[in-house]
Amino acid sequence: MKNKLPQYFQDYLNNYLSIQRNFSQYTILSYKYTFNEFLKFCVNTKNISVNDITLDIFNKELIIEFLNYLENVKQNSIATRNNRLKNIKAFLKYIYANESARILQFQNVFDIPLKKDVEKPMEYITVEVLRLLLKQPDLTTITGRRDLTLLSTLYDTGARVSELINIKVRDIKFDINSTTIKLFGKGSKIRIVPIVSNTAKLLKQYMQENGLTSKYENYVFVNKYNKPLTKAGIKYIIEKYRIMAEKESSLVPKNIFPHMFRHSKAMHLLESGVNYIYIRDFLGHSNIKTTEIYARISVEQKKKVLSSVYNNIPSTEETLWHKDDNLLEYLMKL
Repeated sequence: MKNKLPQYFQDYLNNYLSIQRNFSQYTILSYKYTFNEFLKFCVNTKNISVNDITLDIFNKELIIEFLNYLENVKQNSIATRNNRLKNIKAFLKYIYANESARILQFQNVFDIPLKKDVEKPMEYITVEVLRLLLKQPDLTTITGRRDLTLLSTLYDTGARVSELINIKVRDIKFDINSTTIKLFGKGSKIRIVPIVSNTAKLLKQYMQENGLTSKYENYVFVNKYNKPLTKAGIKYIIEKYRIMAEKESSLVPKNIFPHMFRHSKAMHLLESGVNYIYIRDFLGHSNIKTTEIYARISVEQKKKVLSSVYNNIPSTEETLWHKDDNLLEYLMKL
């Protein structure tokens, strides 16, 4: 009997998820990684021959072993463990109707519960630490100026790192009254966020310096090879300045990851008295229930709310782009 699994995988990833569901490349990559991990587990840990990899491997006992392996051997988090299980279940639901002889087998997999995770406190950095981080880039170098612009944009937009990476020149709209950035989020959702004037000045200066103002299809943040920065690249940049800032203050955490900038933006707004509904909309966290109850907040409304809170981004006076003994005076004023 022909092994249907390869064709099912191909149809599911390349047709169903990509075309019918229009999932983002990052979501599809998560599914691919799940299947890759599961197949490697079957071959390398369970010693199942590649030729014997069929739909038979999708049974309750083997999948539970796989989940325990992820958690106990690979030291994956509970969230990752649950995500892998969700991806497997979603795939089996896709082929469920075509495999009537395996209904009981698949139903047993559907019955595997998600593992309850211990809720961890949200990690974020204080305004003081943020100020210290933004003080570190060497503004006498083109790399330092890029890094300051990148970190300021990451914080001010509340963007996920994947959203920041994909910002193109065409997505930034400079205007006399407001500057906005279009972000492409999870599930191909698009949102437009306003940025404060200092971030806008940093971006405009950076784009002019690098000849990007008319290259609409170019990515904004690139490496020395003119390729878009990766998640690992941005993490490296943040860690570089974290180490430098740590030497100046014991308040700097031992670990600062890119998503903490997003958490920090939310927390700083919340602590400043901004209604959580505005924050949810700004970060693109709204769900169906929220959408039914509250109208979407216009870009101008968002701008007024955010501008009324505080301005955390360095000023871009002429001297900002040169090393200056009084540089701290230009950084992160509340």
